[in-house]
Amino acid sequence: MHRATNIAVSAVSAAPLRGTIAIDCAGTVATFEIDEELAHRLCTDLERFLTQVPRRTGAAR
Repeated sequence: MHRATNIAVSAVSAAPLRGTIAIDCAGTVATFEIDEELAHRLCTDLERFLTQVPRRTGAAR
């Protein structure tokens, strides 16, 4: 698995709301088009990711 080094979000259209997400990973840029519904789902998933409680492993004891 590669680590993302940069992420850019750009608006393409305001009505209907559409945009692009460009993710730079290991020198290659993957570009995805998103709509408003997908943007809200992504926001919800990222919020859940950012607020999750870290789990302790047996090695951390």
